[in-house]
Amino acid sequence: MPPFPCLAALLPLLAPPAVTVTPPLSDAVLFNPHMGLYLQYPPTDAKPDEWFMQICDIAYYRLDWNDVNPEPGVYRFDEYFGPLFDFWVKQRGKRVAFRVMCQSMHSRGEYVTPKWVFDQGVPGVPHTALNGKVHTDPVFWDERYLDAQAAFIAKLGAYLDGRPGLEFVDIGSIGEWGEMHLARWTPQQLQETGFTEARYATAYRRMIDAYRAAFPHRLVFLNVGGQAHLGIDDYAAIRGVHFCQDGLNPAGASYDCGGWLYGPYSRRGVICNFEFHSGWNEMLQKHWDVPATIAKGLSAPISYLNTNLFGGGGYRQAPEEARKLLTDAARRIGYRFVVARLELPGEVHVSPDRPTRLLLNTVWRNDGVAPCYDSFTLDWSLVDAAGRAVAAERRFPHVPTTQWWQGEEQAVAGMLRLPAGTAPGEYRLRVRVVLPETGQGIALGIGGRQDDGSYDLAAVKAVPGQAAAGVAYEEDFEGQPAGWGAAQGVTIAVDAQAAHAGRQSLLVQGTADAAWNYASHRVAAPLLPGAQYRLSGWMLVDKLDPAAKAPYLKLGINAADGKWLSNCSSNPYDASKLGTWQRLEAIVEVPPNGATGDIAIEKGDNTTPVTLSLRLDDLRLELVEGG
Repeated sequence: MPPFPCLAALLPLLAPPAVTVTPPLSDAVLFNPHMGLYLQYPPTDAKPDEWFMQICDIAYYRLDWNDVNPEPGVYRFDEYFGPLFDFWVKQRGKRVAFRVMCQSMHSRGEYVTPKWVFDQGVPGVPHTALNGKVHTDPVFWDERYLDAQAAFIAKLGAYLDGRPGLEFVDIGSIGEWGEMHLARWTPQQLQETGFTEARYATAYRRMIDAYRAAFPHRLVFLNVGGQAHLGIDDYAAIRGVHFCQDGLNPAGASYDCGGWLYGPYSRRGVICNFEFHSGWNEMLQKHWDVPATIAKGLSAPISYLNTNLFGGGGYRQAPEEARKLLTDAARRIGYRFVVARLELPGEVHVSPDRPTRLLLNTVWRNDGVAPCYDSFTLDWSLVDAAGRAVAAERRFPHVPTTQWWQGEEQAVAGMLRLPAGTAPGEYRLRVRVVLPETGQGIALGIGGRQDDGSYDLAAVKAVPGQAAAGVAYEEDFEGQPAGWGAAQGVTIAVDAQAAHAGRQSLLVQGTADAAWNYASHRVAAPLLPGAQYRLSGWMLVDKLDPAAKAPYLKLGINAADGKWLSNCSSNPYDASKLGTWQRLEAIVEVPPNGATGDIAIEKGDNTTPVTLSLRLDDLRLELVEGG
């Protein structure tokens, strides 16, 4: 997107000319909603100043279903989750995430899915775990299993979903580790248990629905499969479930999902997540290029990355190279908003009797690798030397932050209203990017962060005086008005038969067909960009076709090159009271690139023929705020 045109060209009435500010970039790790690096089974005695605590603020754990539901109706949620929430959320101010698995070759116990599930009739098959023990794993597409798992998911959601600090949960109901493969299932086991692709997909859809229903307020992730399972992935996406994949290696993630899957779905609101295929030492043993692996991962639009190059206490033994690589990844993950440049007037005029406006044209950029999945506002403020706000405005960007694509610039017009009586002096301009529903602000990739989460951008000098006259146009039609034109079939003339005040008014009469308005006038004085005006006038309608729309006043606003930008319309004439003088008024907000205005007596459409006779008097366009 091209940057804003020069503010000096848009604000010819302001002096001195605009100034451009380029805020310094920051290399800080940003802990923002719905993004970040996360820790795999981190130690629960972690100190706040340890290196891994500086780059991650999510602690991630996987557990067996049997760990928290060993008997029918018995749930050990408090025993398992309580200490983790207490340490990570309450004591360390971090977030937590979980996956409950129903099959895992790493499990030390005999059962991952609880024994009581099989005792109730769910069929199982034997698989040998890494420790040599034989696990009994459920037939995931069996309806009895799905019933039991869905009931457990409902209980899990009732306990976890409303918990502060819960970042996300993974679907762990089907497959090895809850991931979309059946690596240890033999062809004979699949055949004997009635496996078909349709039953597999149907089971997944039911688990997706169960998790979505149980966790309406938190992110839910599905570990995705290859293109053969695109239907399952797509169903997850349309149900509001997000994607993760655990096979990141130097060639990319398993199934190359970072390209064909993550790319298009990330722009459909699906958040994407990677974890490494192997740990640090394993990758070195395989002669895998770790920097290339991380670079490949960050070439996909990922918002989360598991730091499972290490786990548990292994973070404390991480070599310096690994620390640097993960720290750099933490600076790039997800979205990273920066103010690329800011244009504002060199000074703003303040008055004891009229509010004014400070126009702010900013160019923002997403320096991260992924989209943003929250619609944020820009909260602008102007503070005095003591840090007190003298003006504050909340603005929703025209292009929402969910469409600030990575690497692209977004031009955003802003404005601060300074109240009448603002004292002259020097102020500081600050901005805070906020989720308005919660008031939570996010961190930006620039310097100048303040204690309240805002960012200090520039000095603003307020000087006494007025920059523009209070009245931009005024006409009482006591003489011959200049510059008025009429639609074909309509005549306009000054007439002394009736007036709202004085001796004369403008008489408009005839039949208009293919026209939007009956009469119009280009205002000679330029409009003040970003200002607020009031358009008012008195109208008397003597004659109007019964089926016609009631006439009204309109100000059409144009850019400096004459291109139409917007319209501001008054209240319509009350046609039930023909023959009476009625005051029509419109409050006009001039866009930042507004330059000229056209006052019109508006017809309402350009296809219906309308015959009418009306009078207009005491027309006025006055500045309310700005200057």
